[in-house]
Amino acid sequence: MKTYKLIEKKNLWFTCSSLIILLGFVMMGLRGIQSKPILNFGIDFMGGSTLILKFDSFNQALKANPNQDFSQASASFIHSVRTVLSGYGLENSSIQMSQDGEVLIKTLHIDSAKIASVQQGFKEKMGNFEVLEIDYIGPTIGAELQTRSVWIVLLVTFLLLIYITFRFDISYGVGVLVATLHDALVILSIASLFNMEVNVEFVAAILTILGYSINDTVVIFDRIRENFQKLKTGVSMITLTNESIVQTLGRTLNTSLTTLIVVTTLFVLGGITIKSFCLILFVGIIVGTYSSIFIAAPVLVMMHRDPDVQN
Repeated sequence: MKTYKLIEKKNLWFTCSSLIILLGFVMMGLRGIQSKPILNFGIDFMGGSTLILKFDSFNQALKANPNQDFSQASASFIHSVRTVLSGYGLENSSIQMSQDGEVLIKTLHIDSAKIASVQQGFKEKMGNFEVLEIDYIGPTIGAELQTRSVWIVLLVTFLLLIYITFRFDISYGVGVLVATLHDALVILSIASLFNMEVNVEFVAAILTILGYSINDTVVIFDRIRENFQKLKTGVSMITLTNESIVQTLGRTLNTSLTTLIVVTTLFVLGGITIKSFCLILFVGIIVGTYSSIFIAAPVLVMMHRDPDVQN
């Protein structure tokens, strides 16, 4: 079996991850200096109103001209929606559109009377539509959700660390802890760099990713423990870890690939409300697979103080 020198290049992997995290935090810092939210917090955390509407006119226009490019048609329709909203002082609202004509509008908190007025404006200027969902979240509830989300992530991370420590030992637990923090920081940095919306779905996606990443890490750590007896035959910890990673690489990549296919299908065919969740999952699966191989395993080797580890 061919063994790749993965652990020997640990400084390269650590540097790549550090650069992404640094860029993301620099972006957060720049937003903070400008007195802006450091992340693109959604209305779940900031408070506001969400409307999901489905317009008959958009679907009819697409049917009348099936060769029309969807991106151009949706951009024009979103402009019309924003024009209507501007008449109510809501021109800065976030507007997204799905392939089946669903329009997701996120705006500052407005009362039921104003929402009824906005709906009447849509009906007069854009024709009939179906109301799929209307949500209201106050700023107090949003702040409470934000605090609870942070505590949930911290609690889950702590419990996972305890689980790994009892299943293996403290050195394995440290490897998992570093990889878990890596995943969370990289995803936050990517969200900052690409201005992804941070909401309850984002937190749910992070928790899902942490569980997925630790599952991958446990598979690799199990194989390392199975091969541990080779240390008595003169095999170094770094060589043993490289061999263990290669032995589990096919299973790890196949699992990640099949999961990515499912997530991509949900992103393309699912409703507009789950697109952000699927996007974070997609990024997180890649990051989690990367950290299991290139972060958790090298940290474990470093904890064993193997003198053969090279930079």
